[in-house]
Amino acid sequence: MPLLPFSHIIRHPTKDIVVLSFGEHLQAVETKNGVIVASTIELEERESNGLEVQPITNTPDAAQENKARVQVLAFSPDGAFLATAADDKIMKIWDTESWKCLGTRTLVRRSNALEFNKDGSHVVTADKFGDVYNMIRDLPDSVAPTKAAETTEDGDEDEDEGEQPILGHVSMATDLALSKDNKYIITSDRDEHIRVSQYPKGHNIETYCLGHTSFVTTIRVLPGESQKYLLSGAGDATIRVWEFLKGLEVQTFNIREALGMPPSEPDAEEDVTVFSFAICEKKNHIAVVIEKESRLLILQWNEDAAKVELHKIIELGGKPLSAEYDRSGNLWTSVVPEEGKTDIVTVYDNEYTQQDDLAKYVNTFGSKAVEVIPDLFNTEELRKHTTDWRELKRAREEKEAARLAGDPDAPLSKKKRKNKNSRKIPEPPAQASASTSSEGGWSMKKEKEYRRHVTQLEYFDILGLILISGRDELTDESFLILGRCVDGVDTGLLLVAELHSDNGCGNESVGDKGQLE
Repeated sequence: MPLLPFSHIIRHPTKDIVVLSFGEHLQAVETKNGVIVASTIELEERESNGLEVQPITNTPDAAQENKARVQVLAFSPDGAFLATAADDKIMKIWDTESWKCLGTRTLVRRSNALEFNKDGSHVVTADKFGDVYNMIRDLPDSVAPTKAAETTEDGDEDEDEGEQPILGHVSMATDLALSKDNKYIITSDRDEHIRVSQYPKGHNIETYCLGHTSFVTTIRVLPGESQKYLLSGAGDATIRVWEFLKGLEVQTFNIREALGMPPSEPDAEEDVTVFSFAICEKKNHIAVVIEKESRLLILQWNEDAAKVELHKIIELGGKPLSAEYDRSGNLWTSVVPEEGKTDIVTVYDNEYTQQDDLAKYVNTFGSKAVEVIPDLFNTEELRKHTTDWRELKRAREEKEAARLAGDPDAPLSKKKRKNKNSRKIPEPPAQASASTSSEGGWSMKKEKEYRRHVTQLEYFDILGLILISGRDELTDESFLILGRCVDGVDTGLLLVAELHSDNGCGNESVGDKGQLE
């Protein structure tokens, strides 16, 4: 059976150790010899390839039971603690000496990013609803995580306990970074925004870094004396360098050009997506992991010129999931192996020559065997599959034209619709007179049938179509259906009545409420 690939690799800031996550488990690896020194799961007995299993400093216990896939993880600046957050909204704090779990906390929502502040006393998390929280590291789980900050007599907020919300985005937060002096917090979201705020009082916004044309996946403060540059990657096939306190874009690096790819189609739903960055401060090198691309970009950061340049392209033995430089400058990569290959970790030295000896132990005893490798690429939920109201109108016109031509079963449009989950909208009921009878008019059965085919989002598309195109697009009963299914019967009556009133017809054209019901 294949081994489950490692989703994340993260470097210990003060020791020669990297931590790898796979599914719900973690393993710590000594980077000097590649031996697993700690694991939340017992090492499986497999073909040893001439290697001997070395003793590990940690074995699973009841406090370490992990039940969901680890989503994000981060070390404290001094390396004494490791924080992990999983899909079940459970965050754990680990002691990196004993590799024991010190405690857990239930987050408000699933975390997409987390980072310790500079003294390691707080953990900052960004979640799928766009909210960012500042949380004391060692606070017990019994304290309510959503407790609001209390205002003291002098007007200052008491932030001594609880999980304090410090800022929010209107869409899903995707990543966060703290400036080295911890004066600023930089956050990114699904709506192409990068926001620079004061920390910890995130309601004070410094600026925005705007320029990406698709969701932002990852952001990192670049190394150097100035500490004023930010690197960002997104789903628009670009990497951008910003002077973040000014909101100034200083460079756009085109990934397609670097990889020799042709330009994307104008109406393409998806483009080349940056998955993550790994930065080596020793060499000012940046490894760029690209989603489902079996090549790794190595960029050279030049602070004086404020730009990144292509240094090397590494061909991998599979699609990369994560990359990290260790303290010696070696590059550790994890991949979903290609067919016929089994290695899930590859290590490259400072000259980017493959070092099989360092990865041999992990590839032999690391991770766990699974029957099927799941989809480990998590950017699909960031992609926007929307159906514009203009497309909806065009599709309806094509449907009507086909019906008049004698082909009632013709597709809505020959062009592929962007919204994969949208359904065909049935024709609205035929217009009825003011004296609609119960046999041939509107009924609850028809309402349920209509509601089954049209989503609430599409009702609002129809409403927008009405406001732009005028009343002739839909009948009185279509307004009634819209109003019933979106916000109750009274809204439907109001829509019809006000439209007639605007056209000078008067409310008597609608008939009394009993007739319409």
